[in-house]
Formats: sequence, structure tokens, C-alpha cells
Amino acid sequence: MTPLGVKRFIYTDISRDGTLTEPNFAATAELINTIRKPIIAAGGISSLNHLKMLKSLGAEGAIVGTALYTGDIDLKKALDIIS
Repeated sequence: MTPLGVKRFIYTDISRDGTLTEPNFAATAELINTIRKPIIAAGGISSLNHLKMLKSLGAEGAIVGTALYTGDIDLKKALDIIS
């Protein structure tokens, strides 16, 4: 995809999507380090700590769904973390 001009990727671990378990940190880190393009991570994110960890791995962003609906993640606090 990179040779076609794709500048960033969304990586969703579909086995964790909507589960509120935790992101696949190992696979996300491997992808970030291998393709060297911005990665937006999704799937299993359920805490502010998960967002901090993804940021520390070098993820450009994160897609949070279920955790916002359930109140596990407060949007204001999440935005403060990434600022």
C-alpha cells in the first residue's frame, strides 16, 4: 500500500474490537516499527492507560468506541492525555 501512496494506516485487531480487554500492543508496536508510517490503533482499548501505552509505542492515534459508550474512558481526560 505504501508504494501506492498510502500515508497512514488504521490497524484494528478484530479479535479484540468491542471487547474492552486491551489492545494488541505487541502487534501494534511491530507494525509501527516495520512500516514506519503513522498508525492509528483500534480494538480492545478500555482505559486511559491503554491510550498512554499506545502513545508511548508511537501510535499516531487511537479509535475508541465501546469504552466511550460504557463510560470506561472519559473523552475529556483522553484528549488531555494526548495533548
